[in-house]
Amino acid sequence: MNIKGTRTEQNLWNAFAGESQARNKYIFYGQKAEADGEVEIAKLFNDTALQEETHAKLIFNYLTGVKDSISNLRDASQGEFYEATTLYQEYDRVAREEGFEEIADFFKELQTIEADHERRYKEMIRKLVAKKS
Repeated sequence: MNIKGTRTEQNLWNAFAGESQARNKYIFYGQKAEADGEVEIAKLFNDTALQEETHAKLIFNYLTGVKDSISNLRDASQGEFYEATTLYQEYDRVAREEGFEEIADFFKELQTIEADHERRYKEMIRKLVAKKS
């Protein structure tokens, strides 16, 4: 089934983003509830977060799915490169332009962190390729 370029593909990407964001948000809410001593609320958020993660994985399988380790590392490396060199640079610029220096500095810091993630993924690719040869 080839969904590339269809509205269904875009809908799946949007659904994946939504489920992924909900998962993280519920994890954060669960941590806060736990810190507040609200064990039952924490369990509700954590259980729901696991369900959202399952939804995200099912959606992801329609899109690209999880592949072999080298392919996964390359995909991750490309994503981190984009975030470090394009996405967060643009977000930094916009935040500064709008006068949000603290947020701009945060985006600047993320550029460095994402570049390090990319470096680590590339290093692991080199190790894996060397191990296989």
